[in-house]
Amino acid sequence: MDLTRELLAYAIIGIVALIVIPWAIIAYRRRQRRRLRQRGIKRYGH
Repeated sequence: MDLTRELLAYAIIGIVALIVIPWAIIAYRRRQRRRLRQRGIKRYGH
C-alpha cells in the first residue's frame, strides 16, 4: 500500500511539473519581451 501511494504521489508531481514548468518558461519569456519593448519605445521615442 505504501509503495503504490508513493508512486501515485510522484506521478502526480511529475504531471504537474510537466504542465507548470513549460508554462512558467513561456510566461517568463513574455515578460522579458514586454520589458524589451518598453525600453525600445522609450529609447526611440515613438
